[in-house]
Amino acid sequence: MSIAGMTLQRGSRGFTLFEMLIAVSIFAIIGVVAFGGLGQMTRTGQAVADANNRLSALQFAVVYFSRDWTQVSPRKIRDQYGDEQSNIILEEGIITFTRSGWSNLLGHKRSNLQRVQYLVVDKQLVRRHWRSLDQGIGELPLQVVLLDDVESMEVEFLDALEKPIRIWPVESALEAGNPIVLVFRLDLSDIGEITRVLEFPSSVL
Repeated sequence: MSIAGMTLQRGSRGFTLFEMLIAVSIFAIIGVVAFGGLGQMTRTGQAVADANNRLSALQFAVVYFSRDWTQVSPRKIRDQYGDEQSNIILEEGIITFTRSGWSNLLGHKRSNLQRVQYLVVDKQLVRRHWRSLDQGIGELPLQVVLLDDVESMEVEFLDALEKPIRIWPVESALEAGNPIVLVFRLDLSDIGEITRVLEFPSSVL
């Protein structure tokens, strides 16, 4: 056999078993690293999506409350016992008030005023409303959950001297001045405390 033939034969030989094992090991390591990076990217993307959804839900709840409050009405109501109730009631962190602008897309025979209430139940921010402005005996409110994982809700009024008013109506005008702003505060388990200050609509007291 010629020298050229021997050189060609040696150059055309395949990989040894050892070389194959090394190559497979390298590809396996690369695959593990790539898979770990892909998993981390997936988890990061999901976390970002969850955070965006949470912020959207929070914004929706705050805007919903703000929209109701900006339409607060001076109209008082009669409760189930026929007793007159203030248009705005604030006690124990629960706020109840009459609002205008209740849309009526189906054309039902009812007022455009609505009695609404905001409170926290089982760590959920709940909005309640009644079908009738002056409530009938045994009438229960309808409710919708606006936000989950709410540790607490605080609502207070501030007068011109920034004195907090946590109960309304007050028994005596000497107890507090007229409120000028409403402070709406939520304590969320994952985000912490957020606060919204809203102007007190004129001519509603």
